[in-house]
Amino acid sequence: MPMIAMRDQQRLFVRTLGQGQPVLMLPGLGMSSYQWLPFVWPFRRRYRFLMPDFRGHGRSAHATLNQADVFQNHADDVEDVIRHFGLDDYLLVGISLGCTTAMHLERDDRLGNVRAYLHIDQSPCVVNQPDWPYGLAGARQEALFAVMQAIDAELACWPDQAYFYQLPRQVRRGLAEHITRAFALLGVGAARRAVMRQALTMPAWLGRRLPLQRCADIRAYMQAYAGGGHDYRPTLGKAGAPVTLMAGMRSPLYHSDGQRLVAERAAQGQVIEFHRSGHVPLMDEPVKFMRHFRGFLEGGRAGG
Repeated sequence: MPMIAMRDQQRLFVRTLGQGQPVLMLPGLGMSSYQWLPFVWPFRRRYRFLMPDFRGHGRSAHATLNQADVFQNHADDVEDVIRHFGLDDYLLVGISLGCTTAMHLERDDRLGNVRAYLHIDQSPCVVNQPDWPYGLAGARQEALFAVMQAIDAELACWPDQAYFYQLPRQVRRGLAEHITRAFALLGVGAARRAVMRQALTMPAWLGRRLPLQRCADIRAYMQAYAGGGHDYRPTLGKAGAPVTLMAGMRSPLYHSDGQRLVAERAAQGQVIEFHRSGHVPLMDEPVKFMRHFRGFLEGGRAGG
């Protein structure tokens, strides 16, 4: 499993599996590369899956974000991964933050020769606009961003604490209330919010198991989303690759009507609706996901 040197000399973990047609898998926020394994394992004999852990995640937890724009940071890293492996004829898969990273690269003409692209549940514009009500959390966005700004402000009061679990427990308890409020605005159920609240206030040695631990990273994401983000609508389809869009029709994060634009702007695009899924169709409807994931892989392979 290679550790890839990035342009700033930090090292990024890239999990590799299989042989054959390369498939680059870009994860969502809080996701580790091992979470792809149940879905890619059956196809390992015909495809070589390249699955990076983004900075601050998984086995790249040691790597720090070093740019004000986290999307630019991830895009630069993925470009370095593409260059390291010599990818020039490959399939691309993104979910959530991974999609934003892919759209950022497409905007800047840095994707190279992508044979086909699978886009899983992400809007091309996170912040609501007068002509765009399909940003993060839709009509609840203003309330969500207010909570995110409160989290950022509280963390700013503790500049000497590098990791969330190092914060005093009473501070973590207050932050847990803000964070669970944010999850409520994102449609997360009460049971899962209770588990998250407990996890955020647990003893420090258990807190090290949280998917995102560095306070500076948490602040960077709060600022990236609540501070404006990017509007990728003008450059959708610029890469020229066929696009398959998987949309969770119950997604509390992004309305499917906004997501559809990603496929509509492609020279060749299709939308697959997951009617019983929220933001993560591969977890909510795994059998259906596997069927269409197979179709994407085989269609991309044949398309070459």
